[in-house]
Amino acid sequence: MIIVIFGCVTAGLFIINRWDEPLPLKGREYCVILIGAFLQGTVIRYLSNGEPAENEILLAVIGGSLLLACVTDIIICQVYNFTWLPAVTAASILFWYRLCGMGIDAICHMLWSLFFFLFAQRVLFFKMYGKADGYAFCVCALAEAARGIKTAGFLLHMLLAYVLLFLVQAVRSNINSRGNLKQPVPFLPYITISFWMTVCLWQMRNALLPFCEMSSRFSS
Repeated sequence: MIIVIFGCVTAGLFIINRWDEPLPLKGREYCVILIGAFLQGTVIRYLSNGEPAENEILLAVIGGSLLLACVTDIIICQVYNFTWLPAVTAASILFWYRLCGMGIDAICHMLWSLFFFLFAQRVLFFKMYGKADGYAFCVCALAEAARGIKTAGFLLHMLLAYVLLFLVQAVRSNINSRGNLKQPVPFLPYITISFWMTVCLWQMRNALLPFCEMSSRFSS
């Protein structure tokens, strides 16, 4: 999966270099990209354990798109619109797989949760942190919904992203007395990291639920 993730980033960089100003990337930056691909690939391997191989590939495509968005956001403070196309496509396929195994009531509830979050992003949050970050949260929400996550998980993702941002910037002394950033920083890396954290936490929660129910039965 590392190859798929790194390939998505490389293909995106090729498109940018071919039709726009080349990004000033050197060997160190490519090493960081490779490390990011390795870490995401490790998480994806854990998440897709026991699942069909196509799920792993589709998650890797999502990871590659997020990693490419992080790279351009860090380097030039910009995210190209085409970056989200592979992620949206992969997440939509995964979401369709999820819906095919659900009943009508569950499908309606899932679609309503996703629609409500996407609508809130478009109406409220796009004005707070910009369209690129809003698109990232929307794409991640679609991917999270494909993993069975609902509104609580979407909000958890946002909370984790802001907590990570605050903690890191507090250590770097980039928080003023009013709790705002002294200097703006790219938000996409925090969105990406918190996305994988949310999906992993949700999967761990689902894995622990049977044990919790079993222990509650014994205790009662």
